[in-house]
Amino acid sequence: MLSTYEQQMRDIGKARDALATATAEGWSDDSLVRVTTNSAGVPIDVWVDSGAFRRSAPEKLAKSFLQAAQFAARAAKSEIEAVLGPVTAAAADFAPQEYVFEDLPFMGQPIGDILPPPPEPEVGHAPSVTEPVPLLDEDEGPHWKGLGSNNGW
Repeated sequence: MLSTYEQQMRDIGKARDALATATAEGWSDDSLVRVTTNSAGVPIDVWVDSGAFRRSAPEKLAKSFLQAAQFAARAAKSEIEAVLGPVTAAAADFAPQEYVFEDLPFMGQPIGDILPPPPEPEVGHAPSVTEPVPLLDEDEGPHWKGLGSNNGW
């Protein structure tokens, strides 16, 4: 298990280095636009054919940009999956068994069964809404009481 962990750490380091410099390209179907992205799929460069404005309407050119960016992002995602393949494969060795918690006594029971029930209300006198709530000693009177004597007010 330790050797798998060490190998996974080496693979993570290699993947980090590879993804730091990786780029992906996407072309529009009409070959008027090319978008280059970093490994996260963020565009870092855009190339437009010099005749794009003569051969295409703005709406079509906008679709070409969108299409090229989407192709580049998909290519970046595929590259990430390929680079991280060894890391995710090794992670399966550390995954817990599927039914490891099945035999625990609280599994499948609602959370409320674990908590104690709320206290029952007292029978008899229930405080009314109009009845004043008694104040604690420290809360009696205004909070500013005594401030003026220290400052000469």
